[in-house]
Amino acid sequence: MLTLALCLASLSSSTLGASPQEPPTLADADVSAWRDHLAPTEAEERWREIPWRPSMGEGLRDAAQARRPMLLWLMNGHPLGCT
Repeated sequence: MLTLALCLASLSSSTLGASPQEPPTLADADVSAWRDHLAPTEAEERWREIPWRPSMGEGLRDAAQARRPMLLWLMNGHPLGCT
């Protein structure tokens, strides 16, 4: 709590004497450049081509039929690390 109070105090004291600045503008060319930069590439989308199975039983059955190993991915906790 003390850290938050110190942070807010330093923020307010540093912005009190500051002159107002112009807000940044976003041109159409900038939007296109940002969209292209943020959009996933084809290589980043390759994981969607993997034939995922909804259950371990289906995966084991299909792996046995194809005589191939099965990747079992386990994790503990929230998938976004929000535990």
